[in-house]
Amino acid sequence: MARIIIFDVDSTLLKVESLDFAVERALAGQPGGKARAAELAEITDKGMAGALDFRQSLEVRISMAGLTRGDVEDAAQALAFELTPGMAELLEKLRARSAGVFAVSGGFAELVSPALDALGFAPGDIRANRFVFDTDGNVSDFDRDNPLSRSGGKGPVAAALKSLTGADLAVMVGDGITDYEAFAGGGADAFIGFGGVVRREAVAQRAPAFAGSVDELAKLLGV
Repeated sequence: MARIIIFDVDSTLLKVESLDFAVERALAGQPGGKARAAELAEITDKGMAGALDFRQSLEVRISMAGLTRGDVEDAAQALAFELTPGMAELLEKLRARSAGVFAVSGGFAELVSPALDALGFAPGDIRANRFVFDTDGNVSDFDRDNPLSRSGGKGPVAAALKSLTGADLAVMVGDGITDYEAFAGGGADAFIGFGGVVRREAVAQRAPAFAGSVDELAKLLGV
């Protein structure tokens, strides 16, 4: 049976939330920067736990972030060193067994692409949101036509990847409620909640299978 494994990125393949990471770096040393970054992280947690609509969470976070193109590029390079320990080896084993491996993120391609490249993902293996920059190079919005910019958006993306590859089974792996939604909505055939970076109780309680570490995830994936 041919299968594909679809990984979430933030707090799954990466040990941080990429947008929060970028904002924290940009605000470092600024008056009130630490409190502002903490507020943004709280909004992220609410969105990942399903307590706040994902698009609403994204809108608030983008408006608060105040990122420039330079901030994004700086954070993107630094994120390549924020890989979740053990994930590179797990991905290598999965690929050796001819499993199709993809990264589907509610984060932003401009931030996570270098890290995903380090994990062996080709550009065609990645689905993520996209920033919109204004003429001064500031992040002003996001691509609102991208299904990943709304709650439930990972389901259609997972279904499209399954159809594209002709796989019999699509397995979604992630820490957030948006990852669970990909399974609950029928886009993915199976779901493994991942708590190796952060355990979200809303996900742990709903997930048909749950891994508290990369080693547990490997066992559940049969590698």
